[in-house]
Amino acid sequence: MNRLIIIARLAIAILPFYVVNIVLHMIFPHIPRLVTIPLNIILVVAAIYFIISGRKQYIIDNEGDDEGMPAYLEKSSYFFIVVGAFIAFFLGSADYRTTLYVDNGRAVPVEIKISSDQTETVPANGFIETSAPVGVNEILIDGKKKIIDIKEKGEWVYNIDNINSYIEAPVHYLNQDIRYKNGSEPEKPADTVKTTNIIHKEFFKLESTYFCEAPESITVDEKTQSGKVQTRTVLYRLPKEMSQVK
Repeated sequence: MNRLIIIARLAIAILPFYVVNIVLHMIFPHIPRLVTIPLNIILVVAAIYFIISGRKQYIIDNEGDDEGMPAYLEKSSYFFIVVGAFIAFFLGSADYRTTLYVDNGRAVPVEIKISSDQTETVPANGFIETSAPVGVNEILIDGKKKIIDIKEKGEWVYNIDNINSYIEAPVHYLNQDIRYKNGSEPEKPADTVKTTNIIHKEFFKLESTYFCEAPESITVDEKTQSGKVQTRTVLYRLPKEMSQVK
């Protein structure tokens, strides 16, 4: 099958499911995935049933001959329907959800539930990365209600009980295999970040590249200059004895 035809058929399959998911999230911003997933499955089953019925009727109308069957009734349509629905589900929900780090400074695990989503456990002195709808959200923390307003997409931090404090620091990456390529030395990274402000808030938008920990390596564009130091920023927790600064 021609690649352009495959792309076109996949796009056609994605469109109706994407529209349905967008409309659902527009009308019900906090609709949980436990509801949207079954709805999408029902739509997929309905679409497949429509194709099966259409194929049978076409064969009956053509006295058992399936030659010349319309493209939307071909057996390959099953594949496009399933893949299209899967892609549309994540595209539709991603437009209305964003990343939320829940940081637990307590010495015991904490159970949280965000806007009717599933209950999750945040480990003692640890954090989890989850997602939440953009907008006003109700968080249940060990059964106690908190309200947060996620004003826009991005990455946000909820610091349970405002226990922890944070400070931003740089982390530098360099490809050791090419550091002397062309006989040149790598550039020297900046010594420190310009600001040393301590963040002590219960809820805030993350402006750093990473939260609490940085990956051992990163992927950069292949056009990036050889030997060029790549600098990212990390928002680290301060030690407990310094976390009560307000």
